[in-house]
Amino acid sequence: MGDRIRSYFFLILLMIFPLIDIFNGVFITYGHEVPLGIAYRLLFICFILYSVLLQGIRRSGIFFLLLLSLVSLILVCVIQSFYFSTGIPALIKELSYIIRFSLCLLIPFFAKQYQEQFSLKKMAWLTIVLDSFLVGGLVIPYLLGIGNNTYDETAGFKGFYFATNDIAYAFLILLFLIGWFLIRREKPFPSIVLLVLYFSNLYCLVILGTKSGLLAGVLYSLYLVIYFISHYRSRTLYEQFFVFEFLLLLFLLLVVKGKEFLLKSLSSVITRFVYFKTLYQDDWLRLFLSSRNVYLRDAYEQFLQTPNNQAIFWFGSGFENRWDWYGRKGGLIEMDFFDMFFSYGMIGLVVLVLVVSYFWFIILNKGTSKFGLFLLLFTIIYSFLVGHVFFSALSATVFGVMAMFIQEIKKEQLG
Repeated sequence: MGDRIRSYFFLILLMIFPLIDIFNGVFITYGHEVPLGIAYRLLFICFILYSVLLQGIRRSGIFFLLLLSLVSLILVCVIQSFYFSTGIPALIKELSYIIRFSLCLLIPFFAKQYQEQFSLKKMAWLTIVLDSFLVGGLVIPYLLGIGNNTYDETAGFKGFYFATNDIAYAFLILLFLIGWFLIRREKPFPSIVLLVLYFSNLYCLVILGTKSGLLAGVLYSLYLVIYFISHYRSRTLYEQFFVFEFLLLLFLLLVVKGKEFLLKSLSSVITRFVYFKTLYQDDWLRLFLSSRNVYLRDAYEQFLQTPNNQAIFWFGSGFENRWDWYGRKGGLIEMDFFDMFFSYGMIGLVVLVLVVSYFWFIILNKGTSKFGLFLLLFTIIYSFLVGHVFFSALSATVFGVMAMFIQEIKKEQLG
């Protein structure tokens, strides 16, 4: 198997991950414990490691960062296992979080190793196919009336995906990528294909009904409208017609065809908003953060009350231990940087900061990639306020895809 075939097989494995997660969700929903997602990701990781070793490891910055991250976090998990006497089963569960986190680096690491086989054209194909599967995996169950909701039978439909915040992050990143392709003068696909996918993503964000997803989707769409109006005014007739298509489709979706759907979908979001506003007694910070500030306070208090918390400061308590001991009273904050600190201590937090800093350096090195900077800044804000980016298998995979894009955009920028 040559380098080219291995790179194509890698892309195919990436493209099908939404299908794996959908079927995994179907099995879980109907009470069948089939570890399809675990088997798929272990196969994916083994293929990456096999391909890299077969070609020969290039000693790059991302290689050393991946090595440092895995060694540090695995060592922390082993220390926790001895310190808390939790045993092998708990250690295996804890290592599963490290495997998910590693996807953030393994995917761009493979792309770096096989960089001659990747291009923005291939990344465009990856985006289109991946997004089509993600959209279909939510819209088809929604139209058929099957799947799961986050809150009740009307709010936060997530189909057979595991969590709304994970899939919302995935839809937003792919929405941004498709929007970026729409802006580029040399489009990899016909404009109508990109437009259909773009508005399908918006449709999915409305179905999901998360505050962060709706807000980010609306703001980005407004940015695109302003960009098209201001940049395409003096260009060719074809480009002006493209802007007209975009605005007309947006108008039809929001006002004519989508009016009833939007009112129905948004009414459940508004009802939920009013309910929690009353429940939280007009505590706007708690409402905005969905009680994450309360979970953070609980986690901090649990940390202060723990004997010998100097060791926990450096090595943390572990995701599984925190949830088993504290539950919703500090067991999970849903803010990635804080969850990293309380789970893997200062060592884990330094690893996460190094990962983010590495891609920050890639973006700013020898000229700033504005779109890459936007993607990374959005991810940092989302992971800090909403969470579910670095320790969810789905969103960690999407982060890895985004990191590949950052590398390819930078490669094109440097020529």
